[in-house]
Amino acid sequence: MGRIGILGGTFDPPHIGHLFMAEEARIKMELDEIWWMPNRIPPHKEKKSNTTEQDRLDMVVSMATLHHNYSVCDVELKREGISYTFDTMVELTRMYPKHEFFFIIGGDSLEMLNKWYKQEELRELVSFIVIQRLGYESDKNKEGKGITIIEGPMVVVSSSSIRKAFQEGKVNKFLLTDAVYTLIKERCLYE
Repeated sequence: MGRIGILGGTFDPPHIGHLFMAEEARIKMELDEIWWMPNRIPPHKEKKSNTTEQDRLDMVVSMATLHHNYSVCDVELKREGISYTFDTMVELTRMYPKHEFFFIIGGDSLEMLNKWYKQEELRELVSFIVIQRLGYESDKNKEGKGITIIEGPMVVVSSSSIRKAFQEGKVNKFLLTDAVYTLIKERCLYE
């Protein structure tokens, strides 16, 4: 039986903040693996870039190569329609009945968790690891019932701010891994 952390997102692009979240969750919650899971169509975001699913997948694959306990889970990219976490977790728990799953989210997502699709049923399938995020007070009273809040290094970085910086020609390349930065430049993404 494995303890699997799932880090889902649009990853448009993935950045060092995602790495911090993945590694803090892996270490502090003693997870065996982190599965990076790019979604197809997020229920709460509108796509605002020229990237393809393949571009995003390639960037995530490069992130997963950074640690031997990281891998890529592409179930949401393969499934048609909106990427509801509930549907994904039903599928993953059916495919891997011996694993215990933990869904990794930022403090900002905790505030919206009660609005997620079938959130009560979802909490029966997966526990949540909430990584504190600057600008969002994670209420420790929300811990319990499948929610663990952990603290770690906090970096104020977002994919949307990175896309904007690329458009303005003012990107701080150290917010990205070398492989992701190179891929973005080679494919002229976010310009």
